[in-house]
Amino acid sequence: MTAKQADLVIHGARLLTLAPIGDERPRVGPAAADIGPVDKGWVAARDGAIVATGHGAAWERLELVDRAVVEDAGGRVAMPGLIDPHTHLCYAGTRWDEFVARRSGSDYLAILERGGGIHATVRATRSATDDELLALMRSRLDRLIAAGTTTIEVKSGYGLEPEEELRQLRLIARLRAESLVDIAPTYLAAHALPLSAGGEKRPFLRAAQGALAEIEREHLAEAVDAFVEKGVFEPEDVAPLMHEAAALGIARTVHADQLNDVGGAAFAARIEARSADHLSRASADGLRALERAGTVAVLLPGSALFVGYPPPDGRRFVAHRVPVAIGTDHNPGTSPLEGMPAAIALAVTLCGLTPQEAIVAATINAAHALGRGRRTGALVEGRRADVIVLDTDDERELAYRLGARLVRSVYANGKQVATTEIVS
Repeated sequence: MTAKQADLVIHGARLLTLAPIGDERPRVGPAAADIGPVDKGWVAARDGAIVATGHGAAWERLELVDRAVVEDAGGRVAMPGLIDPHTHLCYAGTRWDEFVARRSGSDYLAILERGGGIHATVRATRSATDDELLALMRSRLDRLIAAGTTTIEVKSGYGLEPEEELRQLRLIARLRAESLVDIAPTYLAAHALPLSAGGEKRPFLRAAQGALAEIEREHLAEAVDAFVEKGVFEPEDVAPLMHEAAALGIARTVHADQLNDVGGAAFAARIEARSADHLSRASADGLRALERAGTVAVLLPGSALFVGYPPPDGRRFVAHRVPVAIGTDHNPGTSPLEGMPAAIALAVTLCGLTPQEAIVAATINAAHALGRGRRTGALVEGRRADVIVLDTDDERELAYRLGARLVRSVYANGKQVATTEIVS
């Protein structure tokens, strides 16, 4: 038998394969905590794809091509690259004043109504040049990659008017084209009603819906999103937008039941959304609808922490057998969280997930939330060679050492994209 060729080998690791048992699907029940550990494990890749995994010295039978990279993990954890299924990286400006105001008791929706919140970021983002926005996104992405992210969703949403939204999506496309990490672009069509709309939702939503055809023609977005919340958009407001997206073959996702239960979870299930995000106030009926639909619940504890509302109770989702993913929700106003390790730690300390459940939520279930459940999220032959090596031999440290620099090496599509010298 001819030996398999490899241009990347990581060996001597506590390998977390996240390999499925049976068919690949979002993990619920006992599988929601199954990280597939292999002691003295190894993973090998060629041309950006995993070609084999195993344990012990069997990797030595591989044929290493010229200039192959071989990393001895020395007993450290090696695992799939982290997947962030919910971010707003495309923005300019800061919202420090709003942060201080909320800490002093101001209400988020009241700030929004006064022209602050999202609107402050819209003004700053519209004023930034293309080059400025690209530079800001590159800088943020570099920091997230250094923290272990190898697949990331990036939303538009700080343009509000269709032409500005298209500009942002085109900039995200430029970032995607130059990056080794996998970027999933999302059209956040209904983030807030622009002040210029004068409170009239229907013309704004018709214009947002009208942009879908151009977005589909240019392949600018994989999904369309809306902020379904009391005082922002109700399910019936955005239903035509979502139905048009479905007709064009664009996936759907929803900011749902973050601050109030407005039936967002059940709405996400009805429109066959691939994810429903936030869900702090989702009802039991909403959770049952998500379970029946197989929609992934993306929990975003960073937002709950910074805004100050009760975080989503992860045990409820697990009990209802709803697939759980987690993300940073990185944005300038409500979750300036940087890095999936912090999201993992907060998902455990605030949402009640176990460390193993949080790892599944940050890898394979997050992959399913982005329609990538068979592409990445597990160390399985044929998938993208997205691998990180931690500076620990115990994966539970991701949850335990909040704020610690635990990511030692990051490989995306088989190439090393970050390395960190960590001083113990």
